[in-house]
Amino acid sequence: MRGGAIPHGDAGTLGAYEELERRLALATDADTVRGLSFHNVLDAVRLDLGPEALVQLTGSREAPDFKSFFSYPVRDYLRMQYTAAWMLAERHGSFEGAVRRMSAGMAPGFLGSVVGKAFMLLMKEGPRQLITHMAVAHRAAASFGELTVLWMGPRHGVLRTRRDFLLHVNHEGGLLGLFRALGLENARVSGRQVALLENEVTFSWE
Repeated sequence: MRGGAIPHGDAGTLGAYEELERRLALATDADTVRGLSFHNVLDAVRLDLGPEALVQLTGSREAPDFKSFFSYPVRDYLRMQYTAAWMLAERHGSFEGAVRRMSAGMAPGFLGSVVGKAFMLLMKEGPRQLITHMAVAHRAAASFGELTVLWMGPRHGVLRTRRDFLLHVNHEGGLLGLFRALGLENARVSGRQVALLENEVTFSWE
């Protein structure tokens, strides 16, 4: 997989090559994500940088054939996501901004799928009920990690993850995409990495 300039730095610096290597070293063959996650990365690169950038990303002129609900190694996803984020970083202000942009497509893509539509039928009580059941959606999208939601108020909560190979900015982008898909106004999302493979994201809406 190819891309733009690869940033090097401390292994604790988000977006650095060394930090990616730390995550890859902790992943096992059992840690997988659905093809839908790859689609979001490829779509962002194609839409923002053009079809030639896809060739740069994948090293091939043939579009990769990821099936939306097939499982693929998270190592492959992380390599592709980091490479794409390095390519998109200048356009979106930073590595983190690029990851948010890619992840924002996850919720609309999932909710528009057959599985997502069935999931929405179970969530007739509004956004709070849907977010409360995000652990179910996470398990449908990835084989790893533990996700919990703690409510601090009717429209204010904290999402926490453990042994999670996704970044806190993945979850920020995913929540913002979900809020937009649900038509919620003035949503606010702010995340941080608590430890390697542990994230915390605060969210609220009006």
